[in-house]
Amino acid sequence: MTAREVLAFELLILSCALTFAACSQKEPPEQAGTTVEYEPGEAGRSGPPPPTLSAQRAAEKAAEPVTLLVLEDRRCTDLKCQTGPVIAKLEQTFDDLRVVRHDWSSEECKRIFESEKLERLPAFLFDASAKGSKGHAKIRRYLATTGSGRMQRLRYPTDFDPRAEICDNGRDDTGDGKVDCADPYCKGKPVCRPDQPRRLEVFTMSQCPFGTRALDSMEEVLDAFERKIDFRVHFIASEKDGEFKSLHGQDEVDENIRELCAIEHYPKGYRYMKYIWCRNRKIKDKNWKACTGANGIRAETIEKCASGEQGKRLLAEDLKLAQSLGVKASPTWLANNRYLFHGIAPEAIKQELCKHNKGLEGCEKRLSSESPVPANAVCK
Repeated sequence: MTAREVLAFELLILSCALTFAACSQKEPPEQAGTTVEYEPGEAGRSGPPPPTLSAQRAAEKAAEPVTLLVLEDRRCTDLKCQTGPVIAKLEQTFDDLRVVRHDWSSEECKRIFESEKLERLPAFLFDASAKGSKGHAKIRRYLATTGSGRMQRLRYPTDFDPRAEICDNGRDDTGDGKVDCADPYCKGKPVCRPDQPRRLEVFTMSQCPFGTRALDSMEEVLDAFERKIDFRVHFIASEKDGEFKSLHGQDEVDENIRELCAIEHYPKGYRYMKYIWCRNRKIKDKNWKACTGANGIRAETIEKCASGEQGKRLLAEDLKLAQSLGVKASPTWLANNRYLFHGIAPEAIKQELCKHNKGLEGCEKRLSSESPVPANAVCK
């Protein structure tokens, strides 16, 4: 697992980062729970020097409450718009945090948003009261100056623009007379794509440990639906001037291509998944041919495809979908061609598919809900 592999939903990344910052600042065991106070020197022995004026000011500063301004929008239902977990973590990081929340529906929220030259919500803003506090020192590397230069904002991964049309709330949010998917802003958004019942697609990286676990779960999911769903596998990488790059390096690019070749040549009954499931057991093993032969997949067919122009064309074409949807995290799922979600355990995947396919045969079955990795872990 590389240093860039992170847990799902970048909200949790930030939470973990703050936790790490707090833990890294703990006192050594021998000092924990002790305080150092000024003591007058005794005869024949000099005591520690009295606190300096700067130290006194620092102590006074540390005792002052720190103000956190939270700008949010209750219209946004995405996980990244849920501010509670981040506020809770910041309250653990600062000794005395005063939280002031403003919703986008208020004029004050809009005023601060514009004056600080922000682009996205939610926003977590600190004024001058934070500087010099212990909490500020712990999270300083996660802060950036706002556009006005007056405040500092938490570097929070969100892409929600409160000024834009919300594409699935049945309202005209921008006042242009166009509602939801009729608004030009919503063109190409997942929720505005044509509904394709029973379709389940996954975006992955062949060497992502969370992606391989998710694909392994599909054995149970496919069996539950008697392989009567439209399941598709896509990959996440980038291409420039005919050269491909992937998070885990060239070996991952090569395996992405081989798996696409298996998909291309052995689609019937999802035979290609036998190759993928076999590879997932030892995904870093260069002997990929060990996963061919007995399962009906010919090594010669895969090699000819992967080493030639066909393999490159397959990957170049396949990457377009993830790029058009803005999908960058492995694994990410797409149900019915419209609904993006994350998940690894078979039951979690099944539930999301069934949520958008009422009455689908197989949804009544209970699948495995345990996962050896965090439920929403991703590589990104």
